[in-house]
Amino acid sequence: MKRLFSTIFLLAALLATVSAQSFIIDITRLNKTYNELLQNPQSQHSQREFFNAFPSSWQEYYDTYKYCEREGYDLSMYYKAFEHIEALENCTTINDTLYCNRLIALSVGAVLDSDAPNYLQRLLHYTMQHKNDVFMHCLSQIEKGHQMQFWQFYWSNRIDGKNQKQEFKELYNINKKKYPCLMKTMSVAFEYFNNKVLFIEDFINMMNSK
Repeated sequence: MKRLFSTIFLLAALLATVSAQSFIIDITRLNKTYNELLQNPQSQHSQREFFNAFPSSWQEYYDTYKYCEREGYDLSMYYKAFEHIEALENCTTINDTLYCNRLIALSVGAVLDSDAPNYLQRLLHYTMQHKNDVFMHCLSQIEKGHQMQFWQFYWSNRIDGKNQKQEFKELYNINKKKYPCLMKTMSVAFEYFNNKVLFIEDFINMMNSK
């Protein structure tokens, strides 16, 4: 009987570990397409396969590349976050509308933090500078609440720097006539989130210390 209970306990522990370590997306496929892309970085087919395998929502992205301190947790994907985002940035053969829509989907609901979330935020700013017309059009097609969620993550920052203020001014002036409602939402988000958001871990630590 004791052996039976021991066996059941071990199986339960194993199932708990497997469940905790599971991913929403196909990690094997993602890594396979990434390795193939490394071999053929200019290949339209390789870029499309990697793009299709890449997370398509914030929850998928966070679940794939998050950091976890739990003993035994496999951090291999956490350490691949930067190179995967870099590869996504270099997927230049992907249709611009499809590409910008994917970045929007990754950003809605996103929370500022170090590492993977920070890498994604940097890619957003880079893409906005190079594909502004397409990006704004894609944003204008989604619900206003989701527009706010996008801009919330876009402007979330712990530092009120000159670069952010300058970028905001340029984006506003370029788009205020064509997208006045979108710029209104962007302005509110900038006011409330630029230099007013901590990394989520710092925020949690602060709240737990009170």
